Amino acid sequence: MRLCLYMLLNLCVWLPVADGQAAELGTAEREYQLKTAYLFHFAELTRWPEARPIVICLRGSSPLRKFLPVLEGQTIDGAPVHVDLEPGPDIDSCSILFLAEKDLLTAEVAGQARARHVLLVGDSEGFAAAGGMVQFSLRDNKLKLVVNLAPVNSAHLKLSSKLLRMAELIE
Repeated sequence: MRLCLYMLLNLCVWLPVADGQAAELGTAEREYQLKTAYLFHFAELTRWPEARPIVICLRGSSPLRKFLPVLEGQTIDGAPVHVDLEPGPDIDSCSILFLAEKDLLTAEVAGQARARHVLLVGDSEGFAAAGGMVQFSLRDNKLKLVVNLAPVNSAHLKLSSKLLRMAELIE
């Protein structure tokens, strides 16, 4: 499984333009499969200030809900990965929190994420500029990353240079 995730991530994440509804559905599914693989990769390439179980949480309505369960039980450095899809506001157990809607990125959530060392990820336009930490951005049929370093640093998270090299940085 880990090899498949790396292979997905090492592809140039090119999403071909195709005609027809079936092709669009396939392209959309591929996009969310890639985002799922990236979330796992983020867990591998992020260092938290203290050892903790890796829990990837999703809040809001997103097609990721269909794909994230494949990560349940995968391991990173011998530690199991858990997936939390419950809709509650509690983010205490989250290591990575994917916010499906930009409106979910409130000052309170951003403050909790900083205090509890949670990596905030989203795919809404302007998510990183609005205080999110990592944003997926689809440009020219390619999945790009935007990292806002200020909130990452204020949450005392360390992103590896491998991850930062793949991203457009907001400093």
